[in-house]
Amino acid sequence: MDRHRARPCPPGGDPGGRRLPAALLLAALVVVALVTTSAPSGAATGPGGAAAPAAVLATPSLTLLSQTGWVTVGGTFDLHIRASTPVPPASLGVEVSVYPCLSTLSGFDQSLTDSDLGEPMSATRSAIPLASLPTVSGGGYDLAMPVVEGDQGPAATASAPFTVQLLPVSEQCQSFPAGVFPVRVQLVDTGNSAVVGSFTSHLVTTDAPADTQHLRVAVVLPVQVTMSASRNPSAADLLARPSAALAPPSTAALAAVEDTVATIAVQHPTVPVTLQVSGQTAALLDTPAHQTTVNQLGELADSPSTHQLTAAPFTPVDATGLVDSGLTGELGLQVARGTEAVATTTGRPAPSASASASAGLGAWITGDGVDGATVTALADDGFRQIVLPSSQLSAIPTNGSTTAPFTLDGNRGVEMEAMAADDDLTSRFTSDPGDPVLAAHQLVAELAQLYYERPNGLTPRAVMAVAPSTWNDEPAFVDALLGSLNGNPIVEAETTSQLFSLFPTPATCRSGCRPTPTGTSTPPVGAVKAQRARVNAFSLAAPGAHSVAVQLGDLVLAGEAEGLRESQQSAVLANAGAALDAQLSQVAVESGQSVTLTARSGHIPVTIVSDAPYPIAGTLVVSSDKLLFVNGLTQWSTARTLLPHRSNVFYVPVQARSSGGFRMEVTFRAPGSPLRLATGEVSVRSTSTSVVGVVLTVGAVVVLAVWWIRTSLRRRAARRAEEEGGDTPSGGPDDVPTPVGAASGDSPAAAP
Repeated sequence: MDRHRARPCPPGGDPGGRRLPAALLLAALVVVALVTTSAPSGAATGPGGAAAPAAVLATPSLTLLSQTGWVTVGGTFDLHIRASTPVPPASLGVEVSVYPCLSTLSGFDQSLTDSDLGEPMSATRSAIPLASLPTVSGGGYDLAMPVVEGDQGPAATASAPFTVQLLPVSEQCQSFPAGVFPVRVQLVDTGNSAVVGSFTSHLVTTDAPADTQHLRVAVVLPVQVTMSASRNPSAADLLARPSAALAPPSTAALAAVEDTVATIAVQHPTVPVTLQVSGQTAALLDTPAHQTTVNQLGELADSPSTHQLTAAPFTPVDATGLVDSGLTGELGLQVARGTEAVATTTGRPAPSASASASAGLGAWITGDGVDGATVTALADDGFRQIVLPSSQLSAIPTNGSTTAPFTLDGNRGVEMEAMAADDDLTSRFTSDPGDPVLAAHQLVAELAQLYYERPNGLTPRAVMAVAPSTWNDEPAFVDALLGSLNGNPIVEAETTSQLFSLFPTPATCRSGCRPTPTGTSTPPVGAVKAQRARVNAFSLAAPGAHSVAVQLGDLVLAGEAEGLRESQQSAVLANAGAALDAQLSQVAVESGQSVTLTARSGHIPVTIVSDAPYPIAGTLVVSSDKLLFVNGLTQWSTARTLLPHRSNVFYVPVQARSSGGFRMEVTFRAPGSPLRLATGEVSVRSTSTSVVGVVLTVGAVVVLAVWWIRTSLRRRAARRAEEEGGDTPSGGPDDVPTPVGAASGDSPAAAP
């Protein structure tokens, strides 16, 4: 957002209005931190004897418990402070420095970061003994300071430990004595004058008439707890309760949510606020132990004039990251399941995208950027408005440093009314986690500074203060913020829908108002698609297990939370798969099945056992390379069939291709899906003989018989011939064979 910020105008400041370079500012903060932590004797002091501020510590030594939201001249600026230091209270003192009011928004920013704010306009001459201040609940002290203009009323305020004197210093803000005055409070060790704690808040003074044009602000607060994966959940736990896949949130996190809701509903019921209640958190609260919080959320939903419960996703997600990675359907599921869970928990009707073409689901509120495809997807899901950070836009229409609705273009000619959230206001939610009350009052003071930019204007001016998605519910912050907005004479709280309706016609974007999304967060796309397909298949197979399927689907949505790192998202999705596997473990192919097939064809029994408390439907598929099924195929399947009993027997018609032992693979699949509900094997032994085998065997016998007969006949013929040759006497040694051609009486010598 173009906030037209220039350098502040306190005496001694830089009139050029430029901020210190980042490196110089960082160096200054480091030096301040070293000075503070070492706490040397005679700490560095600024002009007028004001000591330099202490560095922000993880556990500040000086914290703000409460503060007056605004005062009129003549009123009292009251601070409740708490000291957390080993130095005994009797040795501690409080020093206060009030600086001239700020003229610019950049001056406000500087008052929170710079150690040197120039010459104080009003300051304590010496440290106020901490022990001399009245005590308050919470272990704090009450520092009440009358506020006067110039030198008025010093006698009347003589009993006060310190009087804030608003002096007409040169270059004072244009609305003086109304304005925003930086106030630096320091805790010092009176023994050595060392600063042991410090913070900078702001005194807001006003003399605005009752009919002034207030600055309108929509405060958007998330009510959420981000849940990560539990470590090594057992199959038994996942079977009994699929949500065991997620680690339970800490007691402190749930207590913060409960206290935040109570702060809004009980302590500040008349201050308008917009709540983004995540469906995951609503489902988590839907137990008897949290019934009070659930009832309070229902009461807030029943008061649309002061409170708005937006149509929020099941868990905070980056819509652009989902859409651009091909998970547009998951975005729709996030919205549908989120609104359903909140409605179920509160007992109030869920907003409907088709209820009103103009209203739809209201506004999608995000801390991320969007692109044209995301705008179109959100419009398809039923949203008609969108709130996104000003840093994610090329430009926005402004009235000073405020914003106004404008038209944001999507794809396919889709348009959506949009408004930009103030990035600086968003940063205030987490600017001082160690002192949430101080951070809340700094936010309110910045709202006052925005008002004084153009006080008493004729046209409405508005800003959006949206807590970041990483913000954890902080009841102390919410109490201080809403308390300061309650009855505020210059700033008026509105709900998001009220803020949009304040401007009936969208403003013109002279510079285009184009979205420029950066840093989108994408969950593990493959794992999301795989687990979603498995959950959908399970839903078809077990229509009677709707509640179980919803819980499994919620785990997939939980794995898309942008508050988790990618490794944490993967762990949640892996546990989601394990939770589904635990449900499938209730269905199995009966083990040890063995069948003997004595004929060429027959029916083999296959038993599927189901211990699930709900009916399971699926398709039985069997296959084997040694069996033929219907139509001579090696695979056979049933139509969609239900497992009505614990033990379910299917008779599979088969024809043996050969004899011997082999295995038949059995799979029970979800209808129309590759999801395997159960798998196993059946051992089959075939003792039957085929026609081909018989023919071959007979042929072999015939051939063998013919061969044997022929061999026998030959042997007999040879034996007979031998017997017949035995009738001629055997020749002696004088018997010589007659040569061929010799006469029977011829002697050998007569032969030629």
